[in-house]
Amino acid sequence: MFKLVCGAGNEDAESVKRLVYVYSSAGCKLFDLSARKEILAAAKEGVSISKATGVKYCVSVGIKGDRHISKAVIEYDKCTNCAVCNNICPNDALNFEEKPVINSAKCIGCKKCFYACPSRAIRMDEKDVDISEVLPYMVNNGVEFLELHIMGHDKADLEKKWKIINDCNPKFASICIDRENFGNAECLERIREMISVRDPFTTIVQADGIPMSGADDTFKTTLQAVAMAEIIQNANLPVYIMLSGGTNSKTAILAKQCGINYWGIAIGSWARKIVKEYVNLPDFWENKNAQIMAINKAKNLIITCV
Repeated sequence: MFKLVCGAGNEDAESVKRLVYVYSSAGCKLFDLSARKEILAAAKEGVSISKATGVKYCVSVGIKGDRHISKAVIEYDKCTNCAVCNNICPNDALNFEEKPVINSAKCIGCKKCFYACPSRAIRMDEKDVDISEVLPYMVNNGVEFLELHIMGHDKADLEKKWKIINDCNPKFASICIDRENFGNAECLERIREMISVRDPFTTIVQADGIPMSGADDTFKTTLQAVAMAEIIQNANLPVYIMLSGGTNSKTAILAKQCGINYWGIAIGSWARKIVKEYVNLPDFWENKNAQIMAINKAKNLIITCV
């Protein structure tokens, strides 16, 4: 199973529609989306244009402290207009003219601009959503996968949101976890606690190697995703394993060499990057050649994940 990650923080409906159109045309059957009604509608519109069948949707939310619910904000009193941040955003959320400007709808919380700024003029603000209202709507409108990113230390928020997800009774609940803030033992302890309230093999554990790190197509980039999956596999848990975080066209090759029995591969940064020059064109919907080029690139990537 190949899952396209449009970005849990991606609230730009037009870019989501274009991405879903391209990847559903290429054969992708599962799309990861922000928990916004208008984003689900945009994704469905993209599928309608491609006329793809059998498409499923996953909606992702995060607990407090998780970068997937954060947005970059510029503190202009600190900004020196040095332009170091110019063109650094992988999702084209940051533009620099007379000064840097962030398009919050496109920001996915990757922190690349945050780390690059020499003046520390960029901060990350959490932008949470009331999932008790939006997730029931999503399930009632055909979403079969609900995913919780749990890379934060707020256990109370985790328990609250995990209960809401389970009360929605999705076909699959997904736990996205990495080792940025935890050791191996703590990661497994969290997973065991969370799956204890679910039936066996109704949970997906998304082994997020290094979140939002798939900027290139090397084995080194995808190494941590495979390593994280191995930790989960060795624990013999009644879950399906999905690789993520630095995933690319090399992920399946390395996972097979390491004996990982994965259910799927979720690709975000790399999948978006290889089609960006086409889907960003102002005349994309009229430019059939650009659409064909983007779809062919997407097809080639999907083939590597089988």
